[in-house]
Amino acid sequence: MQNWKNWCWSKIRMCLTHGLVLPMWPYSTLGWPGDTDDMHKFFPGNLMETGHDILFFWVARMVMTSLHFTGKLPFSEVFLHAMVRDKNGEKMSKSKGNVIDPLFVINGVTLDGLHATVTNGNLDDKEVPRALKLQKETFPNGIPECGSDALRFGLLSYTQSGRSVNLDIDRIVAYRQFCNKLWNAVRYVLYHALGTEYKPSLTVIDVSKVDNYPLECRWILSRLDVAVEECTRAFSEGSYDFALSTNAAYRFWLYELCDVFLELSKVSIQAGDDKKQLVQDVLLHVVEAALRLLHPMMPFLTEELWHHLPNYNSFGVETIMLAPYPVVAGWRNDTVEQQMRLMMDTVHNVRSTKASYSLTNKHKPDVWITAQTGEVKQLLIDHRYMVSSLGVVGNVFVISPEEVETSVPKGCGFSW
Repeated sequence: MQNWKNWCWSKIRMCLTHGLVLPMWPYSTLGWPGDTDDMHKFFPGNLMETGHDILFFWVARMVMTSLHFTGKLPFSEVFLHAMVRDKNGEKMSKSKGNVIDPLFVINGVTLDGLHATVTNGNLDDKEVPRALKLQKETFPNGIPECGSDALRFGLLSYTQSGRSVNLDIDRIVAYRQFCNKLWNAVRYVLYHALGTEYKPSLTVIDVSKVDNYPLECRWILSRLDVAVEECTRAFSEGSYDFALSTNAAYRFWLYELCDVFLELSKVSIQAGDDKKQLVQDVLLHVVEAALRLLHPMMPFLTEELWHHLPNYNSFGVETIMLAPYPVVAGWRNDTVEQQMRLMMDTVHNVRSTKASYSLTNKHKPDVWITAQTGEVKQLLIDHRYMVSSLGVVGNVFVISPEEVETSVPKGCGFSW
């Protein structure tokens, strides 16, 4: 009889552990039922992030136990993330062999390592061959090491897909390559664009003086403001549009900062003219702000890179986590963006024309550009170095329509 009582009591304790203690987690971990400092600081919380599949089993019971024992709601909002499925939309199942362990994505795993999870598991012997076959078809070369930042960024980018995420490892691998791009870009800024002799200016970039900056500097500051505004809106309470924030950060870093501004900054920096210090200051400012912008989505990479910047300690904090998140600074300029859009359209047209004649970057032909108005002509003349640098061409001549017959050599390729 005594053994029977002990057995019953152990079962009751197991039930309490699983059925009651977990729903009590929001306050039981803070010293409840004692009147502790942690209870005053951290309870109740603001946001609970979970999946819709355990909404009743966990979240609802948290609310009920919290109201019963403390008289307070444990949190004011619940954010339901999507259910992660395989790339074909199938629910992950060990019997199917399509389960993706997050640690395998972070650290990488060989095909044999994947097979070991099936053969060493508790799967029925009849289901093992099917699971092994699917693993071999889905991951013939295993899963490459992607790191936690790439995985986190990828999952955040999937949040726009609704209640289900069809996780494609190739997409996570692409974000790993994005991480490599950031690493190389910041290394270039530190060791080539800035160099060992660079000293950051003591004055902060002044909005009132931006009109005197080169067009590319005004443009990248304007685009930074756009990215900051979009990320702030995405992270705002009640929005949680994480896909918007990843798209904004990805677009700014890859297509605006790396592909355009970094390349254009080489012209002034290598020339060593009077704009060199200004361009370097803007470059450092933009890179530093862009790292803080990206930090919630890629905390480890941005933390490491931020500490290598010469001005990282200007906020008086030891970690980027404690540095303030970027705010809109008033650099947005629609006129500048329109002018830069015209320049980039011209660059893309030049690149397309070169490609149509199978010309590589080793070939740098001279280019004649026809401007329909005097205003456009002057803009192209003042910034022809953008076409030369980004288009990888030789001399750039800007002419009016009536000058085409007399100025453009016979036999030139052309594009409208």
